[in-house]
Amino acid sequence: MNGLILVGGQSTRMGADKSLLSYHAKPQWEYLLELLATNVGPTYLSCRGHQQRYFGNTPVLVDQWEVGPLGGIWSAFLHKPTEPWCIVACDMPFITLQTITYLLNHRNEQQAATVFEHPSTRFLEPLVGIWEPTVLPWVSQAMSERAYSPMKLLQKMSVQGVPCPDERWLRNINTPDEREEVKRQDF
Repeated sequence: MNGLILVGGQSTRMGADKSLLSYHAKPQWEYLLELLATNVGPTYLSCRGHQQRYFGNTPVLVDQWEVGPLGGIWSAFLHKPTEPWCIVACDMPFITLQTITYLLNHRNEQQAATVFEHPSTRFLEPLVGIWEPTVLPWVSQAMSERAYSPMKLLQKMSVQGVPCPDERWLRNINTPDEREEVKRQDF
């Protein structure tokens, strides 16, 4: 299994690259890289071309399409189409070893993806999960149809979410105010 950290967002609401923000005494991309590389396997950053300079010698997969997270997921499966990918978004500072361990322990290889179901909204969270190689034709079709929503794609594939024991794991931080709020919380 490979790890994929989605860092290619434009961060317009934040006003700064969210992958470079620090919640764990290091840039978020570096925190997630260590977490996934240690517990999942070889890990890559999905980024836009101009972002490569931020990450030194870290393995990157440049998103050629820049259509959001699905473009990064597509790039990953084009790179290694026969292997599963544990995917996390860089704007979720509450992802921990417990999060990754829970996903791995609840992985259902018979489904196209193992993702969390949000405890409050019941929506699937596509950007913290394990995507199996069987999604490749689905992602390919979605890209050709310009249907770039990972959540809608999971729904189309009838993926059943795993109940999420900690709602904070799924919280993404998009604005400076949200960031300040997170800085006052314990991890």
